[in-house]
Amino acid sequence: MQYGCATRENAMTAPTPTPEPDYNPMQQAVLDALGKSPDWVPLPRSVVDTVRTRITDELADVAGRYTPDKALWVSKQKLNTVHGCEAQHMAARDTFEWNPNIAKGTVLHKAVELGVHWRGDTVPADIVDEAIARLADSNHNIADYLAALSEGDRAQLRSYVVDMYTRFEECFPRLKPAWRPVTESAARYEMFGGAIVLGTRSDLTLGTADQKVIIDVKSGGLHASHREDLRFYALVEALRSGMAPRRLATYSLAAARADVEEVSEGVLQAAVRRVVDGIRTIVALELDGREPTKRPAAHCRWCPLNTSCAEGIAFLSRDIDDDY
Repeated sequence: MQYGCATRENAMTAPTPTPEPDYNPMQQAVLDALGKSPDWVPLPRSVVDTVRTRITDELADVAGRYTPDKALWVSKQKLNTVHGCEAQHMAARDTFEWNPNIAKGTVLHKAVELGVHWRGDTVPADIVDEAIARLADSNHNIADYLAALSEGDRAQLRSYVVDMYTRFEECFPRLKPAWRPVTESAARYEMFGGAIVLGTRSDLTLGTADQKVIIDVKSGGLHASHREDLRFYALVEALRSGMAPRRLATYSLAAARADVEEVSEGVLQAAVRRVVDGIRTIVALELDGREPTKRPAAHCRWCPLNTSCAEGIAFLSRDIDDDY
């Protein structure tokens, strides 16, 4: 038996290699930002063990304030509000109302979820229509909000999401199955028998558990808080799996740019400090009754107190509109 002998017959019948897609500059930039460098080395698992020990030790004295039946659930939103404006955190903790901005983000993420896994060619308007239809016909609490929209408001919502999803397809290459794309992936880490639970939901992840890339897709600009969000995601993933993710990326569709950070021991330790500080503040505010501080900023726009809080009203009166 011979190997590597090329005959006229098998040369003519051999399959033609599939050429690599012709990526546009934005798509190539995404590949460059998310790709693994040849010299990349995963964090030792002992680093994750050290981080797990530290966060457990630093929360041990407050863990007894909660039980598995009345657990403290910690999300990126809860950390953002308690580190942002404590007064807003307290005012909004038991309230939630749908508004156009939240609805736009929810529909966009559903469209991305469908589009990433869609077989065959995609048409942005069709993907968005399917996303709206699925959310409207679901147990998701956005269904009632969508049902109550006027035709004009629904059209405006659709127009915005079609624009943003079109940008997603323009900016991101078609994700190959071999890259293991996963959308809307939930992760959680239970501490102290479930008395404290850290939870996340990632827009998009790529890669296997030992070299995962976590991606957050934003319609607007990039902000410092977005990097803190993904550090929290990296911490939860590391604690959950025992393996640190490889890279974090917040992608702005408006700017066609990614803010990328390698996951290092310093990144995980920074996330631990923020989580511990946040939980201790939550305990002080919600259980011990400490008076909340006020920190007026862009979040005043969506605060339930923005018609009664003097600091918030003063901030909004001089605020310049920006896509947050």
